[in-house]
Amino acid sequence: MDTSSVVPLVAGRPMPPEELAMQQLTKQLFKSRLFRGHYLERCFVEQVGGYRDVVVLQRSERELEKLLHSSGGQLHRFYQRFVPNMWVGITSGSCGSYKHTPDPGQLETCIWTEMSDLAFGEYWFSIRSLRFRDQEVQLKLKMVRRVEPEPLMTPRRSVSLNRSKPTNAITAGEGSSKADEVTEQLQLGLNDFLAVLQQWGEGVKQTVYDFMANDVNKRNIMGTIRFLGLLIFSALSGAALALRFLGIFAVRFLFELSRFTHTATPIVFKLIEFLNKIVGAFFILLAMIWKDIVHRGRPVPVQQLEASSRFKSIQYERSEPHRRSPRW
Repeated sequence: MDTSSVVPLVAGRPMPPEELAMQQLTKQLFKSRLFRGHYLERCFVEQVGGYRDVVVLQRSERELEKLLHSSGGQLHRFYQRFVPNMWVGITSGSCGSYKHTPDPGQLETCIWTEMSDLAFGEYWFSIRSLRFRDQEVQLKLKMVRRVEPEPLMTPRRSVSLNRSKPTNAITAGEGSSKADEVTEQLQLGLNDFLAVLQQWGEGVKQTVYDFMANDVNKRNIMGTIRFLGLLIFSALSGAALALRFLGIFAVRFLFELSRFTHTATPIVFKLIEFLNKIVGAFFILLAMIWKDIVHRGRPVPVQQLEASSRFKSIQYERSEPHRRSPRW
């Protein structure tokens, strides 16, 4: 059976499925990636036997630099089994005939590609795709637009007003000349301030543009939408669970409260009755004490004394003994 119609061939060798999957994954990872770089020169590469254009990343492309180094290392390790001398067009620093010169506005990561009719300078590039050739892995770039050079900052002149004590020797002409000098210095200071303000505005616009170009992409937007969706879903789920818990708690609380009320009602009634008896006895005691205090100093009426003495002088007279009738 002929397997050439099923398995693609690369340089006379069959391409395994894992290599095809790796190529597709790497292409999707870098496709339509926008970055800022410097097109420096064209150098000869011995591994591929041809010239390649060197593009150095701008200093703000830290994330792309990490991604390039990670993917380049994985490609080197993967092709070490199939093509040991595979050239991956991602390097760091000097390589071959290219001598890297450190620059504060550039990184050390270089992309080796093929450009057509492009002048040296700084550009916005877009990664169109990756080319997997017999002995080379190359990033296919597309120039988006040229980056205009930023205007140089004009030196700021310090405005200093020479303050001196007035003397009688100063004439009217000297006073007018000094006033003109002060006015000119103030005008220069205002122009410098406006120039600095304009440069600051340009810097803010450039920063916003860099942010929109590097960070606002389809991947980040989809990630943000996914995160917000998960956050809203989690909040709604938490609110539903909280309402369910509160409902169950309220039902159980009312049930236990009704049981407690039913059980504690007789006890409460007995306690109220006991307190009622205590309070009633206390008031009866107060009434008795009050009555004793009120009637203690009053004289006893004569009628009451006579009645009492009458009861004391009662004498009982003996009655004659009853004679019993003779028995028959």
